[in-house]
Amino acid sequence: MLKFLMTVLFASSMLLGCDGERSEEPAETTAPAAVAIPADTFLTSRPTDAQDLLAVKNTAAIGDDVTFLARVGGRVKPFVESQAIFVAADPSLKSCEIISDDDHCTVPWDYCCEDGQLLREGMATIRIVDAEGRPIRMNANGAGGLEPAKYIVVRGTVSDRNDEGLFIVDASGIWVGGKPTFKEPRKGSM
Repeated sequence: MLKFLMTVLFASSMLLGCDGERSEEPAETTAPAAVAIPADTFLTSRPTDAQDLLAVKNTAAIGDDVTFLARVGGRVKPFVESQAIFVAADPSLKSCEIISDDDHCTVPWDYCCEDGQLLREGMATIRIVDAEGRPIRMNANGAGGLEPAKYIVVRGTVSDRNDEGLFIVDASGIWVGGKPTFKEPRKGSM
């Protein structure tokens, strides 16, 4: 065992120069290209043909092109941390800032006061995908103005759905509006 240890130590010292640094040139590494959501994903004008999410969700099939109005939210953390995926809720669902103006809720976009079944029926998962159809590997929060509680209009293709509430749309375009208030629940949707 001692002989083996001495051999390892000797071999290690041969790789180092007199000053304790490696005498070999370090291998050149390249940093991975920065991943970003393409700017043209975000629309500068609101599509006029948008129906509310529920109206579209109730009739759309996998592969259909859809355009709908929704709000970012439905969970405490609506954005997936490492991928451009987020959840959105139908505008008919009531978030806390629409129910009351007393500012009683610190996370109004989680729809904690809404009926669970209605929330499940009125939600969609939005994915921003690359050319291969894989979600872009970055958090979409803040991109193009996206943030919890804001109105959005999504154009995209239904990539999956089921009768239990699953509705996944791969977005080709997203218009980002503003946030509603108690007195103006549709504020930010136009």
